[in-house]
Amino acid sequence: MGGTDAAGEGRGAADAPGEPVTRPVARTGAFMTAMVVDAVGSGVWITFSLLYFTYGQGMALTTAGSALSTGALAALLAGGLAVGVITDRMGPFPAATLSCALRAVGFPCYLLADTPVTVAAIAFTISFGDRLYWAAHAGLVDSVTATQHAQRGLFALMNSLRNVGLGVGALAVALGASFQEAGGAALWHAIPLVNAASFAVAGVMFRWVGRPLRAAPVPRKGAGDRPSYRGVLANRPFLAFTGATLSITLSSVAFDSILPVYLRSLEMPLWLPPVAYVLSCVAIPAFQPLALWLGRRYRPMRLMALAAVLIAVSLASLVPLGRFDQAGATVWIALTVLVFSLGEAVFGAVAMTIVLSFATRQDAGRYSALYQLAWGLSGALGPGVHTLLLSASGSAPWTVMACALLLGAAVYLRLARTTPCARTAGPRDGDPAGRKGQR
Repeated sequence: MGGTDAAGEGRGAADAPGEPVTRPVARTGAFMTAMVVDAVGSGVWITFSLLYFTYGQGMALTTAGSALSTGALAALLAGGLAVGVITDRMGPFPAATLSCALRAVGFPCYLLADTPVTVAAIAFTISFGDRLYWAAHAGLVDSVTATQHAQRGLFALMNSLRNVGLGVGALAVALGASFQEAGGAALWHAIPLVNAASFAVAGVMFRWVGRPLRAAPVPRKGAGDRPSYRGVLANRPFLAFTGATLSITLSSVAFDSILPVYLRSLEMPLWLPPVAYVLSCVAIPAFQPLALWLGRRYRPMRLMALAAVLIAVSLASLVPLGRFDQAGATVWIALTVLVFSLGEAVFGAVAMTIVLSFATRQDAGRYSALYQLAWGLSGALGPGVHTLLLSASGSAPWTVMACALLLGAAVYLRLARTTPCARTAGPRDGDPAGRKGQR
């Protein structure tokens, strides 16, 4: 990802009113810092949250988990689509600023939360802020990139940083457990406070960077041009794409939630699940250059099919794991995680560019919000579905998900042949002339 692509350098100063104006090069660093803070901070909390309430607040693990899930599910139901409307009306940078403000206020409140109800209420606020950020995420990247290649690079970078955040969170949990006796609860309370401070800084940066991006609001041509979910829901290729992506998001949840349980049922060593998890957090960023190289040579929908196939192969390879001895199983798991991570890296680099190819500037928030429901539904329903399959048979979750992924790959290939907007990187409605393809 070159500096010109990411920063939009070289755009003319005489942009028409209502079109993005040249963003000062000096603010590129602030924008990237804000994106990094959000990606790493969110990733850290995903790993750290349950342990914080267990060790820092003294709650039962099941109580804390239920409260967090209740708050997140309520935010999904209340804000899953509403965040798209908010983003389209406010613009991506104000929406990102608001999302950071919600989380900056919410995280310190966890230090005072001592009942499941208060934990759920605070989790609702933070989850709503997180959903609002992801609705704005595509618009943020689209506002500061000049080419689809630059978009892929920035989306891949954010995906990698989120996985780095997960790894940092795992390290924080390990350090917290190691020094708990010396540091006591203060060590655990430090994470929400640091997260709150970092989101406050990110919010200020989003506010500062976003202010000069538009000289004036984009004038509407008429009432018929107003964005609405009716137009999004009428876009059948996009709905097919989002539905197929459910197979990938559910597979990611399965990898995070039930792989450790499956490995323990096979009497694998206790250290194997965390090692597999850390390997994935390292491998996904390591595969980013390869994913971007593929992105320059193949159509986006075909890359989505490749990602689905790679993940399907990795999950299917878990079925015969019980036939190996400990050494063989360790090697087999390592290979499986590497294949899975390559699929995730390809998926992370290309998925949001496809979402943007369906959208215009006026409804990008709605498209992003509807697409993000695939992640929200997977996070809410996935653990229950996967544990139900696991209770039927150890191989059932991996077999079912592999079949679903192959079906998703077939849908992607079909869309690659029939959906022009998913095959080209041409200008979209609302783009300034000459913006796409500029180097």
